[in-house]
Amino acid sequence: MLFNSVSFIFLFLPIVLILYHAINRFHFRGKDLSLNLLLLVFSLVFFCWGGFKVAVKTLPALASIVVWNYLLALLSKKWKPFLSIGVVGNLAFFFYYKIWNEFARLIDGLLSSNLTIEKLVIPIGLSFILFHGISYLLDIRHGKVKPNRNFAEFALYMLFFPKLAQGPIVKYYEFEPYLRNRKVVFEDLVSGLERFIVGLAKKVLVADVLALTVNRIFSVTYGQMDVASAWLGSILFTLQIYLDFSGYSDMAIGIGRMFGFRIPENFNFPYASTSISEFWRRWHITLGAWFREYLYIPLGGSRKGNVYLHLFIVFLVTGIWHGSSLVFILWGICHGLCVMMERFLVQKGWYEKIPKILRWLYTMLVVNIGWIAFKTPTLDMFKTYIKHLLGMIPVVEPNFIWSYYLLNQRIVILILFVMVCLCIFQNERVQECLRKWDKRSVGFSIVKYVLLTILFVLSVCAVTANKYQPFIYFQF
Repeated sequence: MLFNSVSFIFLFLPIVLILYHAINRFHFRGKDLSLNLLLLVFSLVFFCWGGFKVAVKTLPALASIVVWNYLLALLSKKWKPFLSIGVVGNLAFFFYYKIWNEFARLIDGLLSSNLTIEKLVIPIGLSFILFHGISYLLDIRHGKVKPNRNFAEFALYMLFFPKLAQGPIVKYYEFEPYLRNRKVVFEDLVSGLERFIVGLAKKVLVADVLALTVNRIFSVTYGQMDVASAWLGSILFTLQIYLDFSGYSDMAIGIGRMFGFRIPENFNFPYASTSISEFWRRWHITLGAWFREYLYIPLGGSRKGNVYLHLFIVFLVTGIWHGSSLVFILWGICHGLCVMMERFLVQKGWYEKIPKILRWLYTMLVVNIGWIAFKTPTLDMFKTYIKHLLGMIPVVEPNFIWSYYLLNQRIVILILFVMVCLCIFQNERVQECLRKWDKRSVGFSIVKYVLLTILFVLSVCAVTANKYQPFIYFQF
């Protein structure tokens, strides 16, 4: 099920909210368990919404992962190495699903078409679910939490539907306080709805509109794309993937707040970064925090061993996490090399002396080129697009020149995006003024809710008028 679908917006979410808050109004013994079971049941419904056949193939794997982590955590009370066994098991799940389909694709290419290996149906959000399980076991190992004997509570942590498909990744010790005695005040319900509307608008009014042009440019055949069109496609996709993923995170955070959960932020204006290191502190924040806490620091971080080797390993694993194909691995390695280079230059005092605008341009160039890997799943397709960017492929008969793709609608979207993200929200003084006005000014609140209502109506119109566009990070 997609957050940007009519069935979710007008059926699934309202039903869950009504039932949840109806139960929450009463005070009785076992209310927390009842609320958790309600959310767990609807999380499973959310998972199985894609169809009976898909659910039959993927639900056993999902159940196995949840039960595996639950049992290994309990068994660790008698023998601590069970925690390590649990982590290894999670990693085995991860690499099995990540590598098998690539192996099947390779074999299919080598053998005749009559001899094919059946590919696995990967459960939605598999990587996120496994990372939640690993963090739970490692939090127990480090003494941050104790094994949870309540299976419903633990299963809800693993499968809570707002973060099921694309995160944000929530560490168990961050989520545990909300499993019991959580409170939902009216302000949480309202602020959660506001955040959901903003995220929905990002997705269906901006990201999906940009996707129409992006898909058209990236589908141009060999030798029919001019250099300007290639750069336009990559730049628009850079905007699209940010608005698509951050829009999902906004919706997930908003939905969680409606039920009394505080899901951590996942983005902090990453395209304002002036280094790749800063970019990864602002982009997919929960994934970066996960790797830092559970991989980088255990390797030795910057205190023990070779810090450059540790950084290289982290970004290599980051690339593998996104996909087992060579193009994703090279993408991770490239970002890792940039972070290593920046760290070396900062220590020498050179990097900070470079003008800020040049550092920003370098950062955005690396990020922009890197995102092409997410639109070109094979290395050959990636190399071909890079050649188009560099003008290395003669344009025999251009499909359309770059000006054709820049329709008025896209120009307006780009201008609004730059103005809002770089000129308004990136300014701390402006942000502080907006927060003060929101608290003190009735007029400001009225204008805000009128704009949110307009955004919601326009978003619903877009959802009902167009085919559902899946979120880009669903594949991970």
